Amino acid sequence: MAQLTRDLIRQCATSYPNKIAYWDGDRSATWPQMHDRSDRFAAAMQGLGIGKGDAVAILSHEHLEVYEHWFACAKIGALRTGINWRFAAREMLHVIEDAGAKLVLIQANCVALLADHIEQLTAAGVLLVGYGGNHDLAYDYETLISADDQAPQLPELAADDLVCYSYTSGTTGMPKGVMLTQQGMHSAIINTVLSIGLRFEDVWFPPTASAWITFVLGSMNLANGMTVILPNGDFESHKYLEFIGRYQVTSTIVVPTMLQRLLQDYEAGDYDISSMRLVTYGSSPARASLIRKTMELFGCELMQLYGLTETTGGWVSYLRHADHLRGLDEKPELLTSCGQAGLHMEITIRNSDGEILPANEVGEVWMRADTNMVGYLHLPELTAEVLHDGWLSTHDLGRLDDEGYLYLTDRKNYLIITGAANVYPSVIESALSEQSAVREVAVFGVPHPEWGEAVVAAVALQDGQVATADELIEFCRDKVAKWEVPKFVEIVDELPKGPTGKVLKKVLQQRYRTEEGLLPWEIEND
Repeated sequence: MAQLTRDLIRQCATSYPNKIAYWDGDRSATWPQMHDRSDRFAAAMQGLGIGKGDAVAILSHEHLEVYEHWFACAKIGALRTGINWRFAAREMLHVIEDAGAKLVLIQANCVALLADHIEQLTAAGVLLVGYGGNHDLAYDYETLISADDQAPQLPELAADDLVCYSYTSGTTGMPKGVMLTQQGMHSAIINTVLSIGLRFEDVWFPPTASAWITFVLGSMNLANGMTVILPNGDFESHKYLEFIGRYQVTSTIVVPTMLQRLLQDYEAGDYDISSMRLVTYGSSPARASLIRKTMELFGCELMQLYGLTETTGGWVSYLRHADHLRGLDEKPELLTSCGQAGLHMEITIRNSDGEILPANEVGEVWMRADTNMVGYLHLPELTAEVLHDGWLSTHDLGRLDDEGYLYLTDRKNYLIITGAANVYPSVIESALSEQSAVREVAVFGVPHPEWGEAVVAAVALQDGQVATADELIEFCRDKVAKWEVPKFVEIVDELPKGPTGKVLKKVLQQRYRTEEGLLPWEIEND
């Protein structure tokens, strides 16, 4: 019998009838309430012709309805598909069309983001459901779930059935859909909670955007019944600190850029964070100075998580609190590690031939677990590049030391991590190339004091054409996601190239890393 997420929902509702599952600002929902409302939406969707294997999307900020929608999808085998409200409209449309979404739940304050395309979507047969205010869409969420005695028909589901599409930045200019399974989702939730050490009594606060694979972080209460705090919209550092005291938050996850803001606001304000026992962070290692300051001001334990969309988030490896203390006291390089693999995950380092390398040799990071994706939707060639007999080749370069600690040393394809977001340079290069004055362009990441890395573009213009850096940045704004818009553009005569004519991005990166005064920001070294 397959282990299914929908079984965890039912079990939490049965075992914890009075336990609050979620707080969303002043609204709360117990486990039975989450079970009932997701049942109602699941039944309503079935009444509209939605069934097992159909993609059902959501465009929303962070509210209870995100998880009611997700739970409803899980119950009837529909494929939960998040749409990031920060995407440009054409990226949102790509997700809807690529996934073949039959229904989209849209928060009222997000309707305007697709306003120019509502008729197009309706004509294509996409059911548009609104919630959270006036939306003028064909269907209203609360009306759909208000009918009496609504219960869904639960189809038979297998371990290898798909559970969701999770879209991540694409290498071809558009987001790509990662296909994840029922078994992988169940395993990711259970094993991440076990590895972090979360428990029934915890109040867990993941103030992350649920359009990504990080919606799994907001679902981890399914493993133990604990209460989850939602950011009641989106992450705001002052609101986040207030919520810690209001709800007596015990554990959280942030990214280093968020953590920097939180420390600044905490020192400047008056907040009660005495309940906090664990701060986990991910997306990149934190500087030693940031770790020390967090321990000093927050007075709690730290843990770093490393995960990928392609492994159902998670989470792959863990740098535990004891590792942080050891890194601060005797082995500073440990703070640059992603930690040791979780017990559900195998990690090896391979050379270009796929052969396993010994400890401390750098190669490509490969992973094997039941959380691994099935593949990329509609991208069989790309899928074949990364899946090999149950192993996922991550395109991350790294090494494992003698103690099993994973160190990431570089990113294949020049992946940029800015804040918590992955950015593929080709996406921005493709957008900038649409500008008539642009002859060629190279996009790459450079260190940034707040974002970890910033997107930078070097652009050579067509002969006789004129364009300013500000004009090129503005040109990108409606073509790529907000975090993909370059923070700095330099107009150059020529891009450096190798013997074959390939642009040498490493030369460009090295210039920005070593020459002072090129960038409008400075890097503070520890």
